[in-house]
Amino acid sequence: MTSINNPKRRAHILAGVMLVTASAGLTGLLGATAPANAANDGYVAAAVGLLNDAPPVSTVGGLGIAADQSQAYQAALSDCVRKGGHQCVVEAVKQGGCAAAASNDFGEMVGGTDVTLRGAEDNARANLQNKQGVRVVAAGCSNGATLPPAPPPPSAPPAPKLGPTVSFKVILGGLEADITDRSGVASQCSYAMDDINRSFALAANSTFNLRIVPAIPRFRDRSVSITCDNGTKTQATTRF
Repeated sequence: MTSINNPKRRAHILAGVMLVTASAGLTGLLGATAPANAANDGYVAAAVGLLNDAPPVSTVGGLGIAADQSQAYQAALSDCVRKGGHQCVVEAVKQGGCAAAASNDFGEMVGGTDVTLRGAEDNARANLQNKQGVRVVAAGCSNGATLPPAPPPPSAPPAPKLGPTVSFKVILGGLEADITDRSGVASQCSYAMDDINRSFALAANSTFNLRIVPAIPRFRDRSVSITCDNGTKTQATTRF
């Protein structure tokens, strides 16, 4: 057997043995390194439920992500019910990928899967027989990627302003029109009756007493139009 007499060489070999021993011990403590895509080994499920029955049918989606298929399935159904869905059904399940559920205005509900979220959504849409009102109601991947929340519905347009009311009474020498604002917005208005035209300011929620003097009675129905620059208008008839 050959002996090692060189002190430097003997020190290098000893250091190498210690390093190998330490590495083996560390591996035993920590175990093997998990693969980078371990999260993708789970399951994702997409469900759909009804919000109403008559067309255009409204639907809601539910999503479940879990390590077990049955858990993902139940989580998707629970999510659908929690959002108000009725008759919730799981339409797509995928392990290590993405799933999506889509519906249309006629209540048709289908699913689609793919390795990408976009692909799952596209496949779900493509599976619908009728494309009217197509929408993806649930989509997600087993690694946690999900469909971004839908934008809020557009706000309802403001209610139209109410036109002013008007009442009439005969006065000495003519006619008085009592005009009351209902819009809540001050405006400049015009009053037209046959060949009579008057302009006046109408304050918000107030009454203006428009006196038309002189005015000759004709003892017949006469059309009156009141138009204001706040976008309101009133048509009326008075016998004078």
